[in-house]
Amino acid sequence: MDKKVIIKTDKLSKSFSVSGKQYHIIKNLDLEIYDGDFTVIMGSSGAGKSTLLYALSGMDKPSLGHIDYAGSEITEMNDDQLAVFRRKHCGFVFQQVHLVDSMSIMDNAISTGMLVGQKQKD
Repeated sequence: MDKKVIIKTDKLSKSFSVSGKQYHIIKNLDLEIYDGDFTVIMGSSGAGKSTLLYALSGMDKPSLGHIDYAGSEITEMNDDQLAVFRRKHCGFVFQQVHLVDSMSIMDNAISTGMLVGQKQKD
């Protein structure tokens, strides 16, 4: 049985300019991630792992290239479309805790599901 490609990049590049110097963080990345795969992104500090995740989630636009998520070209989406895309399809686990102080841990955990209209399950 053929697996379905859910994330595909085509010649993805991201660069930054700092004090007139250009830094190429991601260069011409072609990547395919298949449905059901367990994918690990590894590298030393500053290698571009977070930059890649930000691009794949639509939180940051690449300098060049395309990102396709299950048939949708996210690099062509506007800010409102990207917000809906992220709410429905992306989740992050941060190294530092990012919780709303006035909410319980459980309320923090279920709040995202409530934003997309999911009913609370016991």
